[in-house]
Amino acid sequence: MKWLSNQHLVLMPGLDGTGSSFEPILPLLPADTKITIVRYPTDKLLSFDKTVECAAAQIQTDKPPIVIAESFSGPVAIQMIGSGRVKAKALILCATCAKSPRPIVWRIMRFLRLPLLIRPDMPKRFFKIVIEDDKLIADLLPLWKKVHADVPARVMDHRLKIINQVDVTKWLKKLPVPCCYLQATNDRVIPSSCLADFEKNIPNLVIKRIKAPHFILQAQPQACLDAIEEFISLKNPLMQK
Repeated sequence: MKWLSNQHLVLMPGLDGTGSSFEPILPLLPADTKITIVRYPTDKLLSFDKTVECAAAQIQTDKPPIVIAESFSGPVAIQMIGSGRVKAKALILCATCAKSPRPIVWRIMRFLRLPLLIRPDMPKRFFKIVIEDDKLIADLLPLWKKVHADVPARVMDHRLKIINQVDVTKWLKKLPVPCCYLQATNDRVIPSSCLADFEKNIPNLVIKRIKAPHFILQAQPQACLDAIEEFISLKNPLMQK
């Protein structure tokens, strides 16, 4: 992990917004790595633009950080960096999208009020659909319950609505930093077709494919860090600053 040593990493969370889901990856980082974990409020329904402002306000540094944004935070990081609110050294996008990943499915979910199933005691069968692997389900279920214990269903529902209405594709071409996309090959939440928006609009995008479900950083923390390490070790002038 020599390339992650003495770096400043900004970790931006998924739908829950607590940042607690990064627990599996933190012990694997070098001791001298500076970590900033972005957290979103659990008692407020922020608009997308306000969510971008909330994230940017938490990143205070003189040295541009490497931003790692998973799932829900992908579009947030794209607009935040693309608009110049935060100056970064690099952007790592993990199992995420630039616009609604499944618009038709979302409309059906809204009609059936299925988003309200996003709660700490979510049925195990939901994980069977999303993750499939029984051992992985057993490993991740306690973390899920811990992460979501203090996040009301209405907040999760609101963020689901945001992610299925957002479109930040216009900011992709304006990203001034090297970008890497970590794709979960077994992702049943973000379809592989979402990668096309990134490939089309980000020059020199580096793609790393990892065998994992949607919760890629939690399921394969070491593989993700190895991929990030390889990416930032590339002989890119921006990386050497």
